[in-house]
Amino acid sequence: MSPAILTEGLYCKQGGFTLGPLDLSVPRGSITALIGPNGAGKTTLLDLMMGLGRARSGRIELLGLTQPGDEVAIKTRVAYVNPDVSYAVWGTVGRALDFVRGFYPDWDETRCARLLTAFELTRAQKITALSFGGRIKLSLTMALAREAELLLLDEPTVGLDVNARRVLFHELLNVVKADNRTVLISSHQLSDLERLADHCAIISNGRLEVMAPMDRLLERYVQLDAVCAGRLPDLSGVRLIARNGDRVRLLLDRHLCDEASLSAQGVRVVAGVPLNLEDLFLALTSETQEKAA
Repeated sequence: MSPAILTEGLYCKQGGFTLGPLDLSVPRGSITALIGPNGAGKTTLLDLMMGLGRARSGRIELLGLTQPGDEVAIKTRVAYVNPDVSYAVWGTVGRALDFVRGFYPDWDETRCARLLTAFELTRAQKITALSFGGRIKLSLTMALAREAELLLLDEPTVGLDVNARRVLFHELLNVVKADNRTVLISSHQLSDLERLADHCAIISNGRLEVMAPMDRLLERYVQLDAVCAGRLPDLSGVRLIARNGDRVRLLLDRHLCDEASLSAQGVRVVAGVPLNLEDLFLALTSETQEKAA
């Protein structure tokens, strides 16, 4: 079976920002976390997937359909949530829902009503009176009320309270478990994503740093506290996180290097520290910190 999302050599330049070249493959029937610092290219990537902008080169394929040639078909099978979308022109929650529902034969009105209740929304509410979190809830209701085969969610937890986040994650788990649909979710709620997602893709400065199943990703890397007199050896799979004199903190990619290789190069490992998703994210995307001895 082909992946739900496939990009090959995807390259886009917008002003001073460059995305790619980027190769990404998201398996069907999974929840995949897309994480990266602000400005890393997450929203640009999701927009390109939905035809909101054009890449200079490369390939984008969603559910076996290709952008931009199959853009109309893609939009009938994919739901996109973006915090910048406004529905104020329709006045009330109910009118906005009725308008959107007309475009999608896969709309489930019973599910929509249940989601409104769960997110504490009513059809009579004026959209201009909704909080930012309330507008996100409306966007989520529109996406989740459909039987979309693929959900692209850009910062869907922004402005949501704890209860609303719990509702969202419960719905997403039901989506992939019951219907074998696929979710790609970009969020800064890393602790939530670590529990929720099956796979994780980390991007920084428009490039893919790593993608793997969540459990294997966290097993692959370890943080090392070590002693290194002089310059750190140039070894593939070893990244300097911080340095204070001879004491160094390293990120070790076990797929590319091991502690024995470090020891052979004069680096004495003092301790190894397992990483959670937030630790790994910071280690892969932060600038090296160095202090004089």
